[in-house]
Amino acid sequence: MELFDLFLLIIIILLVILSGLLSGSETAITAVSKPRINSKIKQGILRAIYVKKIIDQKENVISSLLLSNNLVNILASSLATAFLYEIFGVTGIFYATILMTFLLVIFAEVLPKTYSINKPTRTAISIAPTIYYLNKALYPIVIFINFIVKLFIKKIISTSDKLKDQQSEEELRGVIDLYKTSNPDSEEEKKMLQSILSLNDTTAEEVFTHRKNIYSIDINLNFNEIKEKINYSNYTRIPFWKNNQENIIGVLDKRSLNLDLSIDKDGKNKIINLLKKPWFIPATTNLLDQLVMFRNKKEHLSFVVDEYGELLGLITLEDIIEEIVGEIVDELDSPPLKFITNTEGKIISDGKMNIKDLYNKFNLELEETEASTIGGYVMNLSKKIPLYGESVTDKFFSYKVLSHSRKQIHRIEISKIN
Repeated sequence: MELFDLFLLIIIILLVILSGLLSGSETAITAVSKPRINSKIKQGILRAIYVKKIIDQKENVISSLLLSNNLVNILASSLATAFLYEIFGVTGIFYATILMTFLLVIFAEVLPKTYSINKPTRTAISIAPTIYYLNKALYPIVIFINFIVKLFIKKIISTSDKLKDQQSEEELRGVIDLYKTSNPDSEEEKKMLQSILSLNDTTAEEVFTHRKNIYSIDINLNFNEIKEKINYSNYTRIPFWKNNQENIIGVLDKRSLNLDLSIDKDGKNKIINLLKKPWFIPATTNLLDQLVMFRNKKEHLSFVVDEYGELLGLITLEDIIEEIVGEIVDELDSPPLKFITNTEGKIISDGKMNIKDLYNKFNLELEETEASTIGGYVMNLSKKIPLYGESVTDKFFSYKVLSHSRKQIHRIEISKIN
């Protein structure tokens, strides 16, 4: 073998190794965890800074690596073809094709990529400075290539912001579903994380307290009656209404009531002066937006109205938090309503129970409905207030009325349809 042929062989081997490094770098950059890199930066690892810079401009870096890798592979294949053609003639072209396919697949693709995907952080930190400066050197060419690519496939790669948000949310939900630790509370953590993601899909009208269950005070009552109602209430914030219960004129924060109601003769006027302007929100407001508004306005309570401005109920910060962590009961709360199962396996429920809670209990998906309570849902199904003993059904349950009044259903027997 002549000296030139030996030199050519060495160049081919080095090009295969370089191809493997470039291929492994591409995999490492796409697989590395950005939070882990940020942790390495805090630990003082300087090379991790290069990794972060690469991640921040990943699209250009990947283009640089693909460009470099293809150039190296083509050059290696061309040199191998020339080398073997010199030895075997035309047959050498066939030998070069077989040999370079084997070498590039094994040593320039499978091995480096397998290593990189198993140790992405270590690989990325090792090659980061080299790749960073390679990207700098090829930047003008990469920009031109990206421009040509986007010109041809502009319609394909253009995605609306809404669709991108949905895709990101789906990915996040998938990550949460895969989350698992040895901690027995991990399932509760998963449920809370999933509930947070669901806030954006849940509206205020699905969780508010109905207007008939709001504890409020008539501003036209005399001072002694108002005083008695304030002292009777366990609530911190009490709505006041005028002329009719849907006409809320203000909210009293009992903590701001720095007067002795038993001796103050001008107490009513002082109470009126302490009333805060009520805050009304549309029923279609999603819980995530409402949570942010509660934080920004430093408020804990707002009133829910429909499109015509009619009062539907109220929603509190606690209502939204309960959507995340589950029911919160303190010593001042009345005993929570529960689903009671009788000896026949049927559920006995109060009409005030939330229809959403029933479906969540059985991990079922509730179809869109304007009703928030089971009683309201049953009336919507039957288009009237069913009489005692009458039953209505939906896709999953049969509802039998056990007691009712002229305006609402009080008790219901629920049977699951198999």
